[in-house]
Amino acid sequence: MNLRTPSVNTMFGVLLVASQMVYEAKVTTFGCYSVEDASELQRFRADEKAFQMAFLQKRAYGNCVDIPKGTVVEGSIEPTDPSKLIVLIEKAPPPFEAPLEDFELKATDGKQ
Repeated sequence: MNLRTPSVNTMFGVLLVASQMVYEAKVTTFGCYSVEDASELQRFRADEKAFQMAFLQKRAYGNCVDIPKGTVVEGSIEPTDPSKLIVLIEKAPPPFEAPLEDFELKATDGKQ
């Protein structure tokens, strides 16, 4: 009998789904397909002009998206960088990396 052990990706996927919570964007923010793009944009945030230039370029290439204030998403904290949230947006199926500080937990059953 050959028992196959689950791959690391399968186990990560199960953990990701199991640890998802509902969050709401406190401010207009961004999400990027890669941790590197999200980290780069976070470094530029203090300089609005540099941030806008970098964000517009990444958005034009399809690497990042706007996440409007009030957007409700499912997400989980990035295991390798707790300052980031892995965000699942209903209208954009692939997950995005977004700044955790821009989100707050949303009550789903009357509690928060």
